[in-house]
Amino acid sequence: MPKDTPPIASTARRAFKHGSVVLTDPNPDMTPEQVKTFYATQHPELLNAGVGSPETDLKAGTVTYTFVANYGRKG
Repeated sequence: MPKDTPPIASTARRAFKHGSVVLTDPNPDMTPEQVKTFYATQHPELLNAGVGSPETDLKAGTVTYTFVANYGRKG
C-alpha cells in the first residue's frame, strides 16, 4: 500500500444478545432500540427491556448489544 493512501476502515458487524440467545442484525440502519422493538414480536419480554452498552470485539469484528430485563416492583 502506498504511503499516501489512508487506511480503509471497516464497519463492525452488530449482534444482539437476549439471555443466551444471539439475535442477528435485521437492518444495520436501525438503532438498537428499533432492533429491540423488531424482535419484541417474537420475544415479548423485550418490550420492557433496556439496551445495554455495546461490547466491541476487535478480533471478531463485532459489536454486541445486550438486551437487559427491567424487573420493576409493584406498589
